[in-house]
Amino acid sequence: MSEPNAGNPSASPAAASVSLPADLGIDVAASLYRDLLAQVDNPGVVTLEAQDVARIHTAALQLFCMFCQDRRTAGRETHWRQPTEALRSAAALLGVTTLLQLARQEA
Repeated sequence: MSEPNAGNPSASPAAASVSLPADLGIDVAASLYRDLLAQVDNPGVVTLEAQDVARIHTAALQLFCMFCQDRRTAGRETHWRQPTEALRSAAALLGVTTLLQLARQEA
């Protein structure tokens, strides 16, 4: 199978996004895993759409940690779009703010 942009070296890889539900409880961990797994090797920027996250279980944070670490190790970018205070607080509580690159950025 050929790479999508193999014939055009100046073309950039396709960006993708993963929409996150408001409730990232343990019951959605399997579907979240599948959604993240589908994008882990995407050569383009993957944006995690986090503006609706109101509740997050430790299992979801662990999946995000593995996803972000795997992509960073492979030299791939992962961005967060509008991470909520619930997400930021949970990440801070577990000490994974830096790993997830959720530190507040001034505009």
